[in-house]
Amino acid sequence: MVEEGSREREQAWRHLDSLYEIGKRLAAFEGEARTFPEVMALASQAHALRTAVLFVGLDSGGDAVPERPAVKVWRAEGVPAARLTAATEQAASTYAWRVGTAVVEPQHEWGESLEGVGSWAVPAPPMRAEPAFLTLPLVAKGRTFGTLQVEPSGVLDDEGLAFLDAVAQQLALALDRHYALRREVRLRERAELFERVQRALLQRERLAHQAAEDAHRRQAFMAEASVLLASSLDYRTSLSQLARLLVPVWADCCVMDLLGPSGAERIAMTALEPAGQRPGGVSFVAQVLASHPWVALPAHSEHLPEGHTPVERAEWSGFPSNLRLLIRVRGRTLGVLSLISSRPERYGPADLSLFETLAQRIATAVDSALLFQQAQEAVRWREELLAVVSHDIKTPLLVVRMNAEMLLHAARPPGEERRRQGRRHLETILQAADQMRDLIGGILDRARLQGMPMALAPEPWPVDALFQQAAQVLRPLALEKSQNLVMEVCPGVPRVRADRERVLQVLSNLVGNAIKFTPASGTVTLRARQVDGMVRISVKDNGPGIAPEDVPHLFERFWRASGVSERGTGLGLSIVKSIVEAHGGSLWVETWPGVGSTFFFTLPAAEP
Repeated sequence: MVEEGSREREQAWRHLDSLYEIGKRLAAFEGEARTFPEVMALASQAHALRTAVLFVGLDSGGDAVPERPAVKVWRAEGVPAARLTAATEQAASTYAWRVGTAVVEPQHEWGESLEGVGSWAVPAPPMRAEPAFLTLPLVAKGRTFGTLQVEPSGVLDDEGLAFLDAVAQQLALALDRHYALRREVRLRERAELFERVQRALLQRERLAHQAAEDAHRRQAFMAEASVLLASSLDYRTSLSQLARLLVPVWADCCVMDLLGPSGAERIAMTALEPAGQRPGGVSFVAQVLASHPWVALPAHSEHLPEGHTPVERAEWSGFPSNLRLLIRVRGRTLGVLSLISSRPERYGPADLSLFETLAQRIATAVDSALLFQQAQEAVRWREELLAVVSHDIKTPLLVVRMNAEMLLHAARPPGEERRRQGRRHLETILQAADQMRDLIGGILDRARLQGMPMALAPEPWPVDALFQQAAQVLRPLALEKSQNLVMEVCPGVPRVRADRERVLQVLSNLVGNAIKFTPASGTVTLRARQVDGMVRISVKDNGPGIAPEDVPHLFERFWRASGVSERGTGLGLSIVKSIVEAHGGSLWVETWPGVGSTFFFTLPAAEP
């Protein structure tokens, strides 16, 4: 009896040691796949076990899914796989009866695979279990969420049953804690996800609200700018006001330059010190005026971006945000709009779209104003033309009438005196007729040039041939004043591609003027030479020259020098300039008061 009691106490201590080790292992629960085999191996050391099957009717989040339990199996060394499969089928039947489900479809199996195991249609009541299998329910908080089936190697006594029941209870508590923790983690993840979604929605709402405010601000600005540009045809005043509208709301500095025939003209410039400028620091306005490439240097068409790049971005020290937009209309670049900011990354895609639209509306406003000015100029030109015709044609008509009357009266005296007076009156009539012809011809030519391009019929012509044809008409005028008309064509001068009648008109006008203003016995020289792929023709006289203050106005229509006794229509040189430019050439003058003047013009050389 004493020996038997000693064995029972020894077995009890062994059970306690095993339960202690199992408890420590379950306290550090690392999931069924790793912990369950280790626990069953420890339990098998206290009581030899052949197989063990664990059914847990919980999903990964700890929610009950009795019909889809997770399955984990274990077998001792030497136990065949067929025996493990039979044990699993028995465990499935018992599990289904315990949790009250008719179909068991395992979610997954951790560890050793089972042959032929899929889903089980469990009969009711369950199959009669073999005495070797022991099924223990896994209970937590008053609910059964799984089963542990073990197959001992021998007969179990009461202490063995108590031991395995204790193992099942500890395993149930560990699984409950594990799934509770996973559920808490999932809930926390859901809460964090919900919070992130809420923050994202709030951020999206703020961004949408900000975008709506920005869009409204841009629309309000564009409406105000459009009203300003449409309110007046004085674009200089309108653009200055627009620059003040842009600064400081949209930029710290705004510059508008318009390009004209004589270069760039700065129409508007506004600059203010940025907000938050450090006291005593470098002045932003002074730095812009002194060193900014778009402000300190004049705009030039060669420095602007190409036509297919309407917006130019640049960055310089102190000026991190810079935009330059072309003011273009009908294929022409009228100028540039420059916006400068001291704040980095100030201009986004929506701002670029806004300023492109603004540049287009500026171009439309400036173009409309220029067209209006041209219309006014055409009206003024028409009124001046009528005034010139109505005034200047009276004099030659009066001369014709008076000389005709005098010729009529001169028919009475006899002899040589009558013939001499008649010849003089006829010459005066012819001069008056020539004056009227020149006036009307000039007016008609200028009228043709006013509204449309000059029609030309260019052909290759030798320069000496053109000189000879012009001399046939002009030489009598030079001989009448005892002047010498000299023509020089440098060797190798190519033919020119020109409209013969128009070039003769140019030569007639320039040489005629030279003859007119050159004193008797003077010299008028025509020269031609090749320069840079063009043929340069010059008409030189040794007359009184042209006053320096009159030179800039020589080629303006209806302009006549005040101190010149010879009176004309003021259209000749203007027409000459139009003809030369229509050929692709240029016209200019070099003059020395008291020495003479030389008029130069160029014509394109014909291809050999």
